[in-house]
Amino acid sequence: MEDAAASVMMAGAKAGGKIALEDAKRNCPVDTGALKQSLHLTEGKATATKATVQVDYDKSLKYGTHVELGARGRPANPFLRNAVDDNQNQINTAIVSEISRAVGRKI
Repeated sequence: MEDAAASVMMAGAKAGGKIALEDAKRNCPVDTGALKQSLHLTEGKATATKATVQVDYDKSLKYGTHVELGARGRPANPFLRNAVDDNQNQINTAIVSEISRAVGRKI
């Protein structure tokens, strides 16, 4: 039962994470396009009561932090943080919908 519940929780987390990922891709500033192309969704831990996913970029691209947070002479462009903040309602709805679908309930 624990594994099945964890799987349902992860499905919900991924549904919400995909919304954040798509928004981050839409709003990622583009110079060469490498940062935007490196954006990805990674599964974290999942239990019967909690699951985590992370939307991030390839850390070998050292400038990603400077784009997100800003640097000396360069203003911040928080495309990752805003992807979550600006879509919180849609993310929550996607999570609830996916979990409800997985357990056979209509919302």
